[in-house]
Amino acid sequence: MLTVRLNKSLNAIMMTFLSYLPSRLLVVLNSLIIVPVLAHILSEKELGVFYLAIGVLNLVCTCSTDWIAKSALRFYEKYKGAGKLDEFFSNIIWLTLIMYLVIFAGYVLFSGVVEARFFIGKPVLLLTLFLVIPVGIRQFLYQMLRVLNRPFLYTFSIIIYQMSLLGLFLVFTDFLPNVFAALWAMGAAVFGIDIFIFKQIGLRLKFLDKINTEILAESLKYALPQIITNTSIWAILNINKFVFQYNQYFADAAAAGVSYFFVTSILTPLLSTFSFAIFPFVVKKYENKRKIKPYLTNSIRLYCALFIPVAALFCYFPREINKIAFADKFPGAFILLSFFAVSLFVHELMKLFNMKYHLENKTFVEMGVSLFAGLICLYLNFVLIGHFHLAGAGLAMLLSVLILFGMNLLIRFKNLDYVNYFAILKTVVMSVMITLAAYLPASLLFDTEFIYGGIIKIILYIFLCYLFSVLGLKRLLEG
Repeated sequence: MLTVRLNKSLNAIMMTFLSYLPSRLLVVLNSLIIVPVLAHILSEKELGVFYLAIGVLNLVCTCSTDWIAKSALRFYEKYKGAGKLDEFFSNIIWLTLIMYLVIFAGYVLFSGVVEARFFIGKPVLLLTLFLVIPVGIRQFLYQMLRVLNRPFLYTFSIIIYQMSLLGLFLVFTDFLPNVFAALWAMGAAVFGIDIFIFKQIGLRLKFLDKINTEILAESLKYALPQIITNTSIWAILNINKFVFQYNQYFADAAAAGVSYFFVTSILTPLLSTFSFAIFPFVVKKYENKRKIKPYLTNSIRLYCALFIPVAALFCYFPREINKIAFADKFPGAFILLSFFAVSLFVHELMKLFNMKYHLENKTFVEMGVSLFAGLICLYLNFVLIGHFHLAGAGLAMLLSVLILFGMNLLIRFKNLDYVNYFAILKTVVMSVMITLAAYLPASLLFDTEFIYGGIIKIILYIFLCYLFSVLGLKRLLEG
């Protein structure tokens, strides 16, 4: 009976994961084209400014629209059952409009400081902030696709967005400066996707003339701490670029930006698939008073079994991957690839464990832990970058992520028994051993001095690693 239940749990997890995997693979494939194209067309200084603009966009969205979209994901089932969706969506519209006003008020007050300290011109900054509008709408619509379980529509929208972004960028470079061309292309592509998704899901939103204070209070209690949480995590993953720019290490800022964008474009779509796909189902089970421990435990174990080898790839072959992606334009960027890969793996693993805060509506605890780790990261970046430059940036980020992960693991809630820690640890240990067994012999047998020909060898390493994983998968996920 236990085996039957385990198989059903694994099948449900795999079906959920696989339903979103095609869209994530398409993002990866397109990124393998888009990132090198940007690196080829834009100069080092332009790349530095562009990736700083993207960093600003991510930060502003984190502080303004992301937490609103996540509250829609968390409470949709609850207010649907209570027959209060119209009031709930109206509250979301009110909050979004208020945040847009705050954003542009912030531009008026702080644009001069940003331009002076980080060398981002006011026109670029203003265009970046305008992108918050379509990007914020897309964040909300993507959360609704998760709630409504529309993975194929999500996949199709990703295809259209990526193709539109690249095509529009190449067109706009004929009559716009490169940075403006990239940002305008992004804005036009996102806006088109927003309209397309809205029409496809037939979402009807009512804008009421007043805010439901009861719904507002619950949403704010859940979501507001996430502003500080997500800002702190953003700082851990992105602050190094701003420290480089602040110290006028423009080449290092460009190398950090392009390597981070490359690694996140490949790994994040894959690593985040589990949390992206299973969170709505975990919430639904929790709200319906059903057990979540087997489902979430097996999700985390499957995540580790599948993606430890993928992250290890960047640790074994950073120079070769760097040559493939950027040729000789950013020779020092390889230093950061391993740090970024491991940090992103741990970060996405942490998000699976941190569902406990969202289920218990105690995101303020997560906020305090993340703020502490963010401050540590800020200190480490200024100290280590000054001594070790790119290696210092990578070390500061990895140490901060590990500290944050460790502190979150230590926090337990008495009434929430949601994962089997020992089972997960066993899977991690076995997955690392299998990865080493696959990678070390291959490293000894094959010449690793390659550029494009190395793609074949990398595929072989991945195949060997997954062969070991498949042979041991049943043992990894039982017991």
